[in-house]
Amino acid sequence: MLRIDLNLLFTVINLIVLFLLLRHFLVKPVMGIIEKREALIQGQLDSASQTQQKANELKSQYEAALAGADGEAEQIVARARDKAKAEENRIIEKANQEAGKIMKEAKTAIELEREQEMKKLQNQVAGLALSAVEKVLSEQLGEQQSSSLYDQFLKETGGTYDTNRA
Repeated sequence: MLRIDLNLLFTVINLIVLFLLLRHFLVKPVMGIIEKREALIQGQLDSASQTQQKANELKSQYEAALAGADGEAEQIVARARDKAKAEENRIIEKANQEAGKIMKEAKTAIELEREQEMKKLQNQVAGLALSAVEKVLSEQLGEQQSSSLYDQFLKETGGTYDTNRA
């Protein structure tokens, strides 16, 4: 049977004291260190989670700002294209107007010069005809008859001749 003696009692007391001492000096400090370590790790995990969340928020803000900047850049480019097209149309219209004006002036100048040359040619033809008629008639007719023939010739041709130029 089991015998309970004093040695067993001392052994049990020694074990209880040893347990209490180990618990007090070893287990509690180790558990405290473990708890602090867990708290530190949990704090770092929470901090990393918050940092990750902030980073995601900033990323979404930057992406939204970038998308807005892209849209704004497209609008600026579109406005610049519209302005350039309007300026191009204005310049082309102005050039067309100036070209039309120059063409009209050139046609007017050509027509005026043509009319002047026609008058000169008529005067030269009249002068040549008069000279020819004078030579022919001077031999046959008198001065008065040649002058009347000349006037009749001018009426028929519709021209005038400056006798001072001939």
